[in-house]
Amino acid sequence: MRITKRLHDDIGTTRLVLSNQQIRRVVLIAILLLACALIYSLVLTRFDVSEEPEERHFGVASSDARIELYLQPMAIDPVNDSMHMRISVLPARSAGSLPVTVADRDLVLMIHHGASTEQIRVQANQPFPEATFAFDLSGGSVRDYPLDSYHSEIQLASFEAGHEGAGASLPTRVTCWEGVLGYSVRGEELAAARVGQVQLRFTVKRVGAIEFFGLAVYGGMIVLAVCALAVGALVFVGVRRIEVTLVGALGAIVFALPAMRNALPGGPPIGVRADVLVFFWTGLGAVIALCLFVAAWVHRGASP
Repeated sequence: MRITKRLHDDIGTTRLVLSNQQIRRVVLIAILLLACALIYSLVLTRFDVSEEPEERHFGVASSDARIELYLQPMAIDPVNDSMHMRISVLPARSAGSLPVTVADRDLVLMIHHGASTEQIRVQANQPFPEATFAFDLSGGSVRDYPLDSYHSEIQLASFEAGHEGAGASLPTRVTCWEGVLGYSVRGEELAAARVGQVQLRFTVKRVGAIEFFGLAVYGGMIVLAVCALAVGALVFVGVRRIEVTLVGALGAIVFALPAMRNALPGGPPIGVRADVLVFFWTGLGAVIALCLFVAAWVHRGASP
């Protein structure tokens, strides 16, 4: 009877210990989830994934403008450090007047960027023109993906035909659309060197969602590589027993890492700084982990 009672007491104690361990693990999981939620909220605040493009106006007021321009970025090429932007010439719009579809005089729009100067000629009694130009991007490199950012400066000035560059330019109003697929294009007006000239500085960077997703993918690569190395190393040194089914998991990690790299938005070229810091060593680490596991299996694996 005493032996039976002792056995029952031991079983009850064991159940109580297991229950306490489960409670501690549940509390640990809750703390981890809370910490992840907090970090996630801070990251969302940092990267502003909810930002939306909008129009911004520069130059003189609409009532004072003799000519209006609409700037719309069409594409960003970070590999070649260029931004393609469409510039449309619009008529000056005054309150209560009917929209005008043709120009009433010959005008010339001068566009300065870097060491280059472009022109858009507006012919009288002809539809207002538009043209697309490639502007150089500076101050950044695609090697900084996904946190790369660039700058571009342009000067806009409008003159009546035959007076290009002579005297003050016509009062100009510029409307800029600050969005292009995958990028945020923020414009700001700088002090112009000449009266009537509009000098703009554009800051180009990837939208917050792409920055966040890119960092999350690289972070996932690190987690997978650490998990693979933990499995391979522990089995190799004999701390954990050999389970052949883990070979499939390690092999999947080896092939998952390049797939994750190729899924990065924006298609950055191979060899960006994040690849050197994360992708290359995680792929090598996953292969080493698989080799360690196979070596342990060959040396200590069960015989048929």
